[in-house]
Amino acid sequence: MRPLNTLIAAASVELRVRVREALEATLHAEIPKIAASGRLALQMLEHGSIDVIVTESNLPDMTDNELLDELDVRGFKTHVIVLSRTPMANARSALSRLKEGRLHFLESPGILGKSSDDEFKRFIIQVRQVLEKITLLRRATGPLERMPTPDMPRPSSPSAFPAPKIKLDTFRPKVICVGCSTGGPAALEVVFSRLKGKSNVPILIVQHMPPGFTESLAARIQMVSGLKAAEGRPGESIKAGHIYVAPGDYHMRLAQDSGEVVIHLDRGPKRNSVRPAVDFIFESAANIYGRNTLAFVLTGMGEDGLAGTQAIKKGGGAVIIQDRESSVVWGMPGAVHAAGSFDAIGDLERCGDLLALMSNGG
Repeated sequence: MRPLNTLIAAASVELRVRVREALEATLHAEIPKIAASGRLALQMLEHGSIDVIVTESNLPDMTDNELLDELDVRGFKTHVIVLSRTPMANARSALSRLKEGRLHFLESPGILGKSSDDEFKRFIIQVRQVLEKITLLRRATGPLERMPTPDMPRPSSPSAFPAPKIKLDTFRPKVICVGCSTGGPAALEVVFSRLKGKSNVPILIVQHMPPGFTESLAARIQMVSGLKAAEGRPGESIKAGHIYVAPGDYHMRLAQDSGEVVIHLDRGPKRNSVRPAVDFIFESAANIYGRNTLAFVLTGMGEDGLAGTQAIKKGGGAVIIQDRESSVVWGMPGAVHAAGSFDAIGDLERCGDLLALMSNGG
């Protein structure tokens, strides 16, 4: 595909220069336009084809939230990369873009004049990763949808784990874990709407999402599911009928403490280039609940969750994955499918029905 047409929106000349250098170094972007304010950026969008906007969190005339609102009002479907030290002040206004995978975040420290060469190189790598993700999303949702891409599942390898399939009609889980990434927020709404306020087991969710958004995600899941849902808290005992969402930028694991299963949070190194990582919650659940562990792997880019599903299968648990056709990106479920470490596959409605069934005793 052609390089991404990119617009840089930043007040600082130095910031604009450094971001342009980083974009050019990735070889994935063309930089036809540069704007010093949000209003100027919107005017430029009216008169040209822009795939990606790279903007600082607070432009002189509008915040990142206000810019996103304007883009939605005007019908622009551009991807937006926000450079920020802190989460957006009002995450709710950006959830629609997060659902569609069109909003991305990078930390702004380390790109200005005081940064070291190593810091700037790390920033270039981060920019390249985001642009590659955007390119894959454009392939997955556009006319090139069926072209082979790195997010599609690879053939099974000797390390694949084609475990025996579990008969779900007799399966009785004691814990359910759900992992997802790109397209996940919208998928979770569909799946959890099937619960109708009923669950006899605790449910834990890891959605790749930056700080400041997971609280709103939990509130949305609570509304559609009819169950209590909130961000997981360190040391909190998990309870049946409750939903726990991994907070943005924190790995979430399960641990045993005085006979209870509690939540452990940490900001350890990223795994699979993400934090929170799905693998940690899957593996820790398998370690505690063994053959009574059930996992769902929904839409998402990359392979996060693959190692965790293999741990679950080796412990005798069950895994359900979303199918290719209903996924925004069939990376995470596709990797599990290629490895053979799953028991059932279906679209979002089927996954939702299975969640409702399994959460109420099978």
